Amino acid sequence: MPLVGMLAFSAVFALPFFLLALAPQLISQLPRAGGWMNSVKVAMGFLEVAAAMKFLSNVDLVWKWGIFTRDVVLAVWIAIGVVLSIYLLGKFQLSHDSKPESLGAFRMFSAVISLAVSFYLLTGLFGAKLGELESFLPPDLNNSTSRLFGKGEEELKWIPNDYESALAKAKTEDKRVFIDFTGYTCTNCRWMEANVFTKKEVVDELGKFVLVRLYTDGEGDIFDKQEKMEQDMFGTVALPYYAVVLPDGKTISSFPGLTRNVPDFVDFLKKAQN
Repeated sequence: MPLVGMLAFSAVFALPFFLLALAPQLISQLPRAGGWMNSVKVAMGFLEVAAAMKFLSNVDLVWKWGIFTRDVVLAVWIAIGVVLSIYLLGKFQLSHDSKPESLGAFRMFSAVISLAVSFYLLTGLFGAKLGELESFLPPDLNNSTSRLFGKGEEELKWIPNDYESALAKAKTEDKRVFIDFTGYTCTNCRWMEANVFTKKEVVDELGKFVLVRLYTDGEGDIFDKQEKMEQDMFGTVALPYYAVVLPDGKTISSFPGLTRNVPDFVDFLKKAQN
């Protein structure tokens, strides 16, 4: 698999040059150099800053700075989208830019798309879920018992990074333990939390368990211990990974990874109750 991954990565970069080598006449049909190239570089620079926010938020989560929160990342993305739209409309230029003589259809279209995305992100700033984009945003860790709401607004309380307490609570309440092996920097984990764990049918089933969320990618002995625990119990360190265990720690069932099939995940939870 590492070889396949490296081959795919290198092929993407090599393919344009390979195709141009096969058909040299295509080079003469490429757009000529000009001011548009600088505009493309500037636009890509804005997008790179937006992408950097994702990685800064990952570092923030691991080191627990509390600076690059969901709202901060969204606010920066919105600002970048608005400024990019204004730039593409030619309302301001940078030092190496030349004022565009006219706005082409592609430039106008790009400006409208950038502004539309900004307005969409603005809804997320006021609490709306952003679907697929939620997986790239940091989770809300302000409350030690993370809250996820389904259509019925049932509240789920998670025990963070304390497996022993979860087992003790399960024994007291005569329940089974649902383990969520997750990571601060895990994009698929955020997607599951935003798009599957919020479904009413999933919330109903999760409410029957004692819920524990074990992060494996933080800095410290507890995170190393939890990663080793996942490895020893299930032979993997993949994230996300879900399991149901009895109060004595005996594994009932497990569910490996992200799924877009909500009924399948609900079926897993139901079977784990039997």
